[in-house]
Amino acid sequence: MKIIEITSLQNELVKYCTKLQNSKFRKNEKLILVDGAQTIDGFVDEGIVFKYLFLKKENPLVKKAKVQNLVFVNDEILKKISTTQSPTDVVGIINEPLIDINIYKNLSKIALIDGIKDAGNLGTIIRSAAAFSIDGIILFNDCVDLYNTKVIRATAQNIFKLPVIKINDISFIKELKRNHALISTVVNSKKDFFDVEIKDKFIIAFGSEAFGISKEIADLSDEKVTFFMDNNVESLNLAICASVAFAFIKHKNKI
Repeated sequence: MKIIEITSLQNELVKYCTKLQNSKFRKNEKLILVDGAQTIDGFVDEGIVFKYLFLKKENPLVKKAKVQNLVFVNDEILKKISTTQSPTDVVGIINEPLIDINIYKNLSKIALIDGIKDAGNLGTIIRSAAAFSIDGIILFNDCVDLYNTKVIRATAQNIFKLPVIKINDISFIKELKRNHALISTVVNSKKDFFDVEIKDKFIIAFGSEAFGISKEIADLSDEKVTFFMDNNVESLNLAICASVAFAFIKHKNKI
């Protein structure tokens, strides 16, 4: 472990860390910026290795975290490099995980999220997927940045507990369909989601908050189902729908 001490906002490493707040720059660097004590505490408990960890010398994480470069900084620098509105006492940088897309061919329970835009919704879906034993998630079409700090915080430290990949090519979904049933949730089906037959290997698809499932996914679907609701409730939040579906699938698989 290398120990670095920085006191100036003009330090090149501080400038570099600040650039990681830009999604395009972060993706090019294949790094993840995480901030906030609760989030980083959770990652430390999970044994995640940090490329850089920025904090003050008295922070107890100094003795707990697995880190390649431990960087001692002051409050001014922490405020500069953090994305949170309220002051934070620790900021970390993690290498983006390398995920082989081909592992999805061997997964049984896959969630496909089509064009999701809201960071909080995506984070909650990932958290629920981990809680109810979904094997992997595919983000399809134009989605919110997976490693947006708001997404990471919404996962409640569960973002690395299952593989999540981003694809734009429908051909990979077609390839998965050789062995997986594709079940799409839509707003106007005559079949209730709770009557669906859950195959051994499946992809359960959820559309964007505003537009639902894309035509590409709809046209490929083996089944289209709707969450029938009582009391004239017209719709549910996307993350709630996904969470309900994941819990139901786990329960049904036990029967």
